Amino acid sequence: MTTTNTFRLGQKAFLSGDLVTSIQAFSEALRQGDHPFQSKLNRGIAYLKIGQFAHAIKDFDTIIKEDEHHDQAFFYRGIANLNQEKNEEAIRDLDNSLLLNPERGAAYLARGLAHNALGHKGEAEKDIHDRHALNTVELGEFMEEYIFSDSLFTRTLSLFEKDEGNWKLVLTENEVQRLGTVH
Repeated sequence: MTTTNTFRLGQKAFLSGDLVTSIQAFSEALRQGDHPFQSKLNRGIAYLKIGQFAHAIKDFDTIIKEDEHHDQAFFYRGIANLNQEKNEEAIRDLDNSLLLNPERGAAYLARGLAHNALGHKGEAEKDIHDRHALNTVELGEFMEEYIFSDSLFTRTLSLFEKDEGNWKLVLTENEVQRLGTVH
């Protein structure tokens, strides 16, 4: 199979939610040397989604070493750090992501969660209620897409149950099931 076909197989598996197959295909595409940035980024995101944060961070580190202006790598590495409760690292990565892409509402919200975990109430409020976050982020989708650790999931739900921001919180079926197993 050619690299392009292997890469496409990884893309197809990734988009269909078969993350383990996508990781294998992107790894093979990387061994073959084609689409290195996209394969590494997508593999890192797949690792992130299955909770293998160290593997995800390794992929994002490699991308950042080669391209210090890759806002997606900073963003996703920040999300991986946030899920591991490495909040200072998450804030640094999300700061870098926002310097490169100041319109990413999810980065403001994620950084606000990291600040909140560290007790930085003012910074947390500012980020969580930033217009980019309020106007572009649907909370249920954010949680489905970026919150993978159970402790972060529980803290985030607790925070937004009390928050007076204009949030739309519509939980997916998976999140409702997850809520039942966490509580």
